[in-house]
Amino acid sequence: MDFLDPKKQRRNKILLIAGYILIACVVGAATTILLYEAYGFGLGKGGTIIQNGLVYLSSQPNPATIHLNGKLLSTTTNASLTLPEGIYNVQLSRSGYRTWSREIEVDGGIIESYNYPLLIPTKLMPSNVKTYTSIPELATQSPSRRWLLIHSASQSNSFDLYDLSNPALSPSQITLPSNVVTNSTSGTESWALVAWSNDNKHVLLEHIYDGGKVEYVMVDISNPSQSFNLTQDLNGVAFTSITLNNQSYDQYYLYDSSNQTLASDSLSNPTSPTTLLSNVLAYDAYGGNTILYATGVGAPAGKVYVNALNGGTTYHIKTFNAGTTYLLNMAGYNGTLYVVAGAASENKVYIYNDPVAQLQADPQHAPVPIQVMLVNNPTTVSFSANTQFIAAEGGQQFAVYNLENSSGYNYTTSLPLDSPQASATWMDGDRLTYISGGKLIMFEYDHNYQQVLVPASPSFLAFFTPSYNYVYTLAPGTNSNYLLTRTSLYTPADQPQKL
Repeated sequence: MDFLDPKKQRRNKILLIAGYILIACVVGAATTILLYEAYGFGLGKGGTIIQNGLVYLSSQPNPATIHLNGKLLSTTTNASLTLPEGIYNVQLSRSGYRTWSREIEVDGGIIESYNYPLLIPTKLMPSNVKTYTSIPELATQSPSRRWLLIHSASQSNSFDLYDLSNPALSPSQITLPSNVVTNSTSGTESWALVAWSNDNKHVLLEHIYDGGKVEYVMVDISNPSQSFNLTQDLNGVAFTSITLNNQSYDQYYLYDSSNQTLASDSLSNPTSPTTLLSNVLAYDAYGGNTILYATGVGAPAGKVYVNALNGGTTYHIKTFNAGTTYLLNMAGYNGTLYVVAGAASENKVYIYNDPVAQLQADPQHAPVPIQVMLVNNPTTVSFSANTQFIAAEGGQQFAVYNLENSSGYNYTTSLPLDSPQASATWMDGDRLTYISGGKLIMFEYDHNYQQVLVPASPSFLAFFTPSYNYVYTLAPGTNSNYLLTRTSLYTPADQPQKL
């Protein structure tokens, strides 16, 4: 019998062991392949190992066709594409719209999301909403983008209020009580924006009258009778400018440029301000408890300190050469406070990841910036609407930093800004706008997809509806008239109902 034959027993054992080894090799190879695939690896031509990345593409409106390196794909936006690492040219197209395109770099094992492309109609058709007999003195939009408030010289103490969530509605008119506004004896007066509160119904305005006199009026657009004159309520308090503390309509920071003092005040006790800081050259505040400021106090000759006041404690962040323009800004992103500090004379803007926390953890060492943006004579620093991007501007030169993936961009725009604009403005979380040659210009954070839109005056911003279905602009008409126009950012066939 075979099972009693030693030679045959040895051969069977060898075959069994070989079988186990073969099975182990197959399982090991399969596991390796699956592991490589999990990390984005695949096989290229000639059996070479390549690593893939995942790219997500969406568009507004959706869907749009996708061309990759000139080749039409079978899928449309919104789509996830698994691509070997490398550089690709992507084009998104839809009938009636200008083609969106950009070069993207795919890194192996990385997920990239391009969820912001906004396709602009090939033909934009502005429609007239209202004609003003002269240039309006004020046009401002609430943070929610729902309300547009416009004042013209012929309206005295009345304002036009547009509900941009319903463009079909005619504007309502709100009138301030007579005891809220000081009458101008010279007949000349104007209004300017200070700030909107975070409740989207209170807006602080500066009323200039009688050859340069200034008063501050808090307008309640939902109930104008509840508007109040803040300068009257702060009777006897010396200040030259005012900002809202934590964007609250009843909490204030008062700055006196003559004495360089910064104080806090509130509507509940308006005549007893608390002095917070002295020798303040510039400042910015965040969250009601952090003040970033520039001061010469304690600094060596010819130098200026940038400090943060937090919880009653002062933290030194940066030293600059003394100059005239200091750029300070703060915002939170993904639960982290980011601080921006720059000086126009040094052509640099520094970005810090919560420098106060750095100093609290290690008081002996200065906080380390996560990025230094180089811009010649920067005049403005700003966060995008979603605070993901930080822009530093000097004329047509831009430096932009992406907090999400720690990438930076430097570029110079080809189209100059029309006067009196000082800088571009963030349209949303991904795009900037400004006026050039009497036209509204739009481009993405890295200057991709620059588009010329509609006529607009550089004296005003462009105003977008809450869902960016329409854009409102003010532009010169004929015979000194000014036109408020509305332009759809969709073709008629695509215009959605939700605004």
